[in-house]
Amino acid sequence: MGQNIYAECLRSLYQWILMKFNRLIGLLAIFALIIPMVSAGSVESGNNVTTLDLPQANGFITREYYTITQGETDSYSCNVPVGTSTLQFDLDWFTPDYSLRLNIYRPDGSLYGSYHDDDDGREPDGRIYLKISNPASGLWKFKVYGERVTGTQLYAFSYF
Repeated sequence: MGQNIYAECLRSLYQWILMKFNRLIGLLAIFALIIPMVSAGSVESGNNVTTLDLPQANGFITREYYTITQGETDSYSCNVPVGTSTLQFDLDWFTPDYSLRLNIYRPDGSLYGSYHDDDDGREPDGRIYLKISNPASGLWKFKVYGERVTGTQLYAFSYF
């Protein structure tokens, strides 16, 4: 009788170990599938910035979240390859209560344009969304200026 209890305990322990092992194998398989998808983009962070590059069918979209204060200027740049048909920008500070300005500079350094909330043809909504058709190849630069901000304002800046 004692051997039956001992054998039953060993069988239960063996089944428990197999169940845990199977769960571990399942988790490893899930990570093996997910990690390549996540690493297809990149995530960076700095003093007041978090950058996330997300893969898309026709390239990457970069979404950067920043903070800005009154009178502060944040600068960005992106390299536009030869043959790019459209360059899009999305500056979103989530509220029309404040005002940010976006200056866009061509690769030759000349000012392409200076934009405010309502310059994109929509009612003020705390967002500037623009498209540039057939942009020149090279390094485009962008400056976001905290024109009218109380305290610190979060904003997102994307270019694709």
